[in-house]
Amino acid sequence: MTTYLTGGGDQEHFRHLDLRFFDDLPQGSSLGVLAQAGDDPQESLERIEQDFEHKKVSSIELVERPSEEVLDFDALIIEGGNTFNLIRAIRDTDFFSLLKKFSALGKPIYADSAGAIVLGSDVHTAFLGDEGDEDQLKLQDYRGLDIIHPWCVHAHSTADDFEELQDILYATGNPILALAEETGVRISDNEIEAFGNDPLWVISFMGKECIKPGEKRILSSFT
Repeated sequence: MTTYLTGGGDQEHFRHLDLRFFDDLPQGSSLGVLAQAGDDPQESLERIEQDFEHKKVSSIELVERPSEEVLDFDALIIEGGNTFNLIRAIRDTDFFSLLKKFSALGKPIYADSAGAIVLGSDVHTAFLGDEGDEDQLKLQDYRGLDIIHPWCVHAHSTADDFEELQDILYATGNPILALAEETGVRISDNEIEAFGNDPLWVISFMGKECIKPGEKRILSSFT
């Protein structure tokens, strides 16, 4: 399985990451868009249609309700917004099992900001930062989909968040991928590659380490 994560910045910062994404797609691909984290799913769809127009892509569709048809898409795009609204929408429906099944099929998932966070093992990171999300739903369960086990993801990351990220590391036991707004990553099996304009920071029990754009590392080397 290959996963693409972005830190919440404008798509123009991730053009090289997008090219890798398109390389992984078969000709005539259909993309499904999950936009449950945002206020206007149609607006999200229009943005995706513009940013992901490519000769390999034959259709882009909004996925509003969970069904086995989700598994027919060649790739899924999970949009950003409020992380807690998104994880609730996934957990309270069959989206939870469907996304797990989709991941098990080895098909690509491209996730931005809140979408990236919910793929991790825990979503407490969404509270952090100047643009931290509000949990108006008062969730009792902050576990994520755990698709990139054992990692958590933090989006919109800055150096000011590192101390609190370390607290989350020790509270959950999960290492953290901290993505700045202009950071993107490609995770394929056990390899991670950084893209964008800013480095990826890895927060683990081995310490804090930087992966610069263009660099590749073995994820298990941090755990």
